[in-house]
This record gives sequence, C-alpha cells and structure tokens, in this order.
Amino acid sequence: MNAANDIRILSWHPDYQPHFERLNKAWISKFFRLEPVDIAVLEHPHEHIIAPGGDIIFVSIGNQVVGTVAYRLKSDDTVEMTKMAVDESFQGRKLGWALGKAIIERAAEKGFAKMVLYSSRQLTPAITMYHKLGFEEVEVENGVYERCDIKMEISLREPPLAALSRALKEEVLQTELRLLQFTDEEASARPSPEKWSKKEILGHLTDSALNNYPRFIRAQQTALLEAPGYDQDFWVEARQYMREDWRELVQIWKSVNLHIVRLLPLIPAEALGNVLVIGQNPPATLEFWANDYLRHLQHHLHQIFPVHANY
Repeated sequence: MNAANDIRILSWHPDYQPHFERLNKAWISKFFRLEPVDIAVLEHPHEHIIAPGGDIIFVSIGNQVVGTVAYRLKSDDTVEMTKMAVDESFQGRKLGWALGKAIIERAAEKGFAKMVLYSSRQLTPAITMYHKLGFEEVEVENGVYERCDIKMEISLREPPLAALSRALKEEVLQTELRLLQFTDEEASARPSPEKWSKKEILGHLTDSALNNYPRFIRAQQTALLEAPGYDQDFWVEARQYMREDWRELVQIWKSVNLHIVRLLPLIPAEALGNVLVIGQNPPATLEFWANDYLRHLQHHLHQIFPVHANY
C-alpha cells in the first residue's frame, strides 16, 4: 500500500477521545507540565471544544490514529488552533502540516475570519511550520497558559469555490419552488416530438449532476484526468423520465445538486488547476468545469422557464 495515500484526515467522533487525550498528554508531558486546563479539555473535549462550536480532527496511517488538532471558539469570528500533537514515532512525515492545513480549511469553511494559536518559542520546528502555514506573530496577552510566550494569528480565506457553491444552492432552492408549480401533466408535455419535456430536461440535469460529482472528486487526485462523456439522449431515454412522478423527480434533482453544493467548498485551491478531459471535449481545468456546471444547469433551466419578451 502507498504510504502517502494511506494517510487520512478523520473527523471528530466520541470514540476518538482516548486518542485525543493520549497524544496530547504525551506531548505536553515531554516538554512542559500538564496544567489543570489541559486535563479538563483533554478528558472532556466535547464539553470544552465541540459543544461550544469548535472542532477536533485526527490523522491516521492505516488503522492507527497518530495525530490530532482542534480549534475552539474564542468569539463570533475568531477561533483558536489548539491541542496539536503527533505520535513521536510518526514524526517527520509532515503530519503536523497536514493537520494544520486541514483545521485551517475547516475553520474557513465555517465562515470564521481569524485563527490564533499560543505556543512556546522553544518549539522551533513547530513555530517554523506555523509561519509556513501563514501565521504571523502578534502581541501575546497574559494568563493563557504558563508555557505560552508567543501568540500567532492568520486571516482565514474563504474557500475558492465557496461563492460558486452559494450561487448553485440559491439557484437550486429557488428553482425548486418554481418547478413544483407545474402539474405532472404540464411537466410531461413536449413542445414538439423532437424536444424534451420538462421532465426530460430535469432528468438530464440529474444525469449531469450524477456524472459530474465523481469527476469533481477524481480530478482532485491527479494533474490530468480523462473522464468518459455520456450520450445524453440515450441516458434520458434509458431512464424513462417521462414515467417519473414530477414531484419526486424535483426532489431527486434537488438532492443530487445539494450534494455538489457541499462538495465545491471542499475542493482545495491547488487542485483547481488540474486538467480534466471529458469525452471529446477540449481539455480544461477543474475550476473551469466546476463553473461550467452552473452555466450548463442555468442554460437548461431557461428551457423550462423560457423568457417571453413583450413588444
């Protein structure tokens, strides 16, 4: 198994609390002493971190949980990165970097504007890593931790496709209400024998979502991905969307698109330049195809809701 691909970032689960406690107690005890606030947080992380609005993540190699980090809420727009620890036998594999990057991205996805951290100048490798992650030193206040003599902060940037995600979500939710105004009979009517009905158009958009979701995932893994296209007329005919209940079809279309809505902000900036070749289409970046997805959706929605000019 490829060791690099075997590294996974894990979300918080109560079953991981012993790892959170174990890793941090070992790290703190090696360099400093456990303070009462450490013990309280490590033994009861849900109460002190999760419940107030924070998050805890872990990194695993294979089946072993070997590192952790958290952020806790400090104010409405600011969180503190805290309790980063990596198993000593797994250090040197840039797991701290992976944890730091992931927790920054998670806080940004939640809409926080700033992240701070408190550390000690004697931890030179850690301070160097924080600088590389983008943290800058600021004045430290008193009374945080006995071991703390440096405070750092970073402005959190919105994920690059967050605006696209919001635009897609707004389009889907607003369109859902308009679609449900059609009766099943109206949705089944074809303008002509050669043209799709509203059911078939929405079915095609559902097929588009189902095809593009795995493309958006797989294109993050490689600099160049060749993905198959699909015969849209065959798919629509094979699925027999004309037989589908209209209201159920609307909900299917909505659900698969909200799946993409939640995916888009998670795509890292460094993956957006990866090249994706779809069928016979010219090569284009993942960022292009993500934006084109919304343009394609809107194009077909205009067929369902044509604009009639009055002269």
